[in-house]
Amino acid sequence: ISIAAGVPCSLQPVLSSPTSPLANEIITALEEQQARGARVYGQVMPRCFDMNMRLSETSMLLFGLPHWKAIMDLPASERAEQFVAQREVLVEEMKNAMGMSGAIPFLTVGQTFSEGNAKYAGRSLMEIAQEEGRELAEVILDLSLADNLDTEFQLKNVLNADKVSVAKLIDHPLCHFGASDAGAHITQFCGTGDTTHLLEHYVRETGQMTLERAVHRMTGEVADDWGLQDRGRLEIGKAADIVLFDPSAVTVGDEEFVDDFPGEARRYVRHSEGYHSVYVNGELAFTADGYTNTKAGRVV
Repeated sequence: ISIAAGVPCSLQPVLSSPTSPLANEIITALEEQQARGARVYGQVMPRCFDMNMRLSETSMLLFGLPHWKAIMDLPASERAEQFVAQREVLVEEMKNAMGMSGAIPFLTVGQTFSEGNAKYAGRSLMEIAQEEGRELAEVILDLSLADNLDTEFQLKNVLNADKVSVAKLIDHPLCHFGASDAGAHITQFCGTGDTTHLLEHYVRETGQMTLERAVHRMTGEVADDWGLQDRGRLEIGKAADIVLFDPSAVTVGDEEFVDDFPGEARRYVRHSEGYHSVYVNGELAFTADGYTNTKAGRVV
């Protein structure tokens, strides 16, 4: 596509996994295409690619299981009845989970709501299943039905958990920093905060990247690769897009599951700290007190 259309192209995600810490297959492919003359880049996120699953919402972890997905496609109010009615089929189907669904055995129990489920918080689903002689799917269904399908199941420290490998990926010249769908899966994880995590962990806490290199990775390099000649640097004649922050204080904050979205929808959010102000096209758009009424942004 890049060669045929003469445009830069981007793909994501490039992830460090237990089987491929440096995402060798994808990196090799990017390098081969660049050698052909293609302008192709991968997108790398710095954080662990943690996600959450609730049967009351939606989950990409269940997309590879047809019977599960068919029920998840129903309105939330109609799901519990079908989870009960199709229990045997669902249990058998999850035994052969593959692809993204293959990560389900690594889930742990997060937030619970019923008194009977409180004892499971923080525990591995596989551990519960083995201890109680139940199938994995039975544990998920039983806990969820007891919590009106709101039980939170967490996938943590599996993808992008090797921070040394991730540091190499986010510094690779053919990888851009971040991921393109920060708002696409708001009921499964909070995709914001990558830039803050870079400054907090890889710059301040571990020194795996200098502050100057980190800032340039997020600004000038991206602008250059995408041909955005009027931004990316603080120079006369370019857009005065400026973020003022305290390198010793920036922190990404913890995920929170909140009910504040239009249409009675819920989402995961996090609130960063350590930022002083943001200027867009030279006008003050954000301060520690919140957003101003300035609307100086333009579509790029």
